[in-house]
Order: sequence, then C-alpha cells, then structure tokens
Amino acid sequence: MTNGNEKDVESPLAYDQVAKFFARSSKGKIPKELQSMLLPELKSYKLKSVEHKSIQDVDSKPTIPMIPKWFGTSPKPCKAKLAKPARVTLNGKDLKPLTVFNAEDRRIYNDTSYPWGTICKVVTSSGSGSGVIVGPRHVLTASHVVDWSSNGAGTVEVHRSAGSLRASTSISRVWFYTKITGRTVSWFEVDEDYAVLVTNDRIGDLFGWMGTRTYNSSWDGEPYWFNIGYPESIGGTMRPTYQRDKKLDEPWYDLGPGRSMSTHADLTPGNSGGPMFAFWNDGPYVVAVASAEASDENWCSGGSWMTNLVRHAREQDV
Repeated sequence: MTNGNEKDVESPLAYDQVAKFFARSSKGKIPKELQSMLLPELKSYKLKSVEHKSIQDVDSKPTIPMIPKWFGTSPKPCKAKLAKPARVTLNGKDLKPLTVFNAEDRRIYNDTSYPWGTICKVVTSSGSGSGVIVGPRHVLTASHVVDWSSNGAGTVEVHRSAGSLRASTSISRVWFYTKITGRTVSWFEVDEDYAVLVTNDRIGDLFGWMGTRTYNSSWDGEPYWFNIGYPESIGGTMRPTYQRDKKLDEPWYDLGPGRSMSTHADLTPGNSGGPMFAFWNDGPYVVAVASAEASDENWCSGGSWMTNLVRHAREQDV
C-alpha cells in the first residue's frame, strides 16, 4: 500500500554509505557531570593455585556461619511475585511477546532474609553461574564457572532478582585446586569442581555468610539438603530459585579428601556453583556445590578439600 509520494520519501542508507559516514574517532572527553553514571571497567582477577599437599594439614573443622542481626532469618524464602505475561495482539490474534516468562514460579523466590540473601550470581566473560557467600569477602562457586583466561574478569551480584540486585562487586582473586574449563565436567574433575572468589567489597559483613563443613557418608539418602541458584531453565538466570528436602549419596569408592555426591535435585546449567546446604543449631552449612548434570542423576563436589580451600582463602585474604 502506498501514499502516492514515494519519490519524496528518503530511504535508509545502504551499508557502504553507513560505513563511510559513521566510522569516526571519538572527540573530547565525557563531561564530568555524566561520568558518574559510568561503571568502572573490570580489572583482571589474580589466580592463586593451591597445591593439595600445602594445605592437607590445615584444620578441616567447619567454618562457622555469620548471621547478621540487621536481617531477619527464615527457614523458607518468600515466593517471588511475578508479573503476568504480556498479551500482544494483531488484528485480534494473539502474538508471542519477545519477553519470556517462566510458568514454574513455585521455585522462584525473592527474599533477602538470612540465609536466602547470601545467594550470588557469578558473571564472567565465559558465562554465569551461582555462588554463595562463605566469608567476609569470599564466595564459593564451581571451578568451571570461572573464566580461566589470562585476562579473566568478573563480578558477583548479591541476590539478583530480575532487574534488581542488592549489591555488586568485582572479583579480585580466585583460589582453586583445579582449573575446569567448558560446560562439561569429567569424572576425574567432579571431585574438585570448586573455587573461592575473593571480592573487592566485604559483602559478607553486610549480608552474612554460610558455614562450610565436610560431608559425611552417614548422611547418604537423608532429605536434609537445600539448594539455591540461578538456573537457565527457570527464571532465565535472572531470578533465584530454591528447593529443599533433597538427598545426597556419596559413592562407596570415593573416599578421598575431594569427593563427589550424586543427587536427584533438579540441577541444570546456571545452577553450577550453587550450594547444597543444611541447617544445624547454629545456622546453615554448605557441604558441596552443584557441579554436573546427567540423564539419570546430577553431581555435586565437596569433601574436606572444599572446606580447607575456604578456610585457606579466608586466612590469606582477610
């Protein structure tokens, strides 16, 4: 359909015209009154490898949780209030909006009370995963969540829920045993798929932190365990999810200081690095992090090496 004035309508530029007229260097500096809106560029974090022998004698007693008095505590997080899916129509016919809304809101939460407010989304150039605060400046996550490139950089977002988040801080150092790269984790790596991120800001002093302890096989098959994280399949990695009454099972042959546990907890990409934790009288303790998924069962990484790594990182980066 035309309006009869096609000759008077100015057409968009062809690409060769765009390339000619819109390729230019910057001139001048950003005005001072506008510079405050810019976020600082991330600096590359330092990688600190830990030899197993160097901390095998480190006290592997649990690290104690810190519960801040300025946040309430809750045994169950509040359900998030999700907006109703938008309805877009054309000529009376429904169209699918370009925003994806998740129907499974029963697992999505929005609660900053302790310990639910200690959940973190870890963002690097290689993607995103989950983590949890385990010290004043310390976040426990999976090794395969970390960007291991020489110029790796990243941020920790505390309790992101859709467009809002409670705090954001950059990563200054990473403590680890094994660099695990890619989205797949081999059988030989799942025992050590954890790392401790050191943040620039003391987020734990504000939000508190969970404790860590070594998993004991006497807990096999018991529905003690909670998990929180940012899965892609629910909430699109933008909303935290929670599940409880999950079981862990340590293989009979896995008796070393680095251990893996199978679970039927729902874990999909984005959950990686999220804590498997339970409550004791003095608070919640993490025993493993979500590591790998399989068709019939999922896997978590833990053991005394995980607890020792957290303790070592906290002692070295106070």
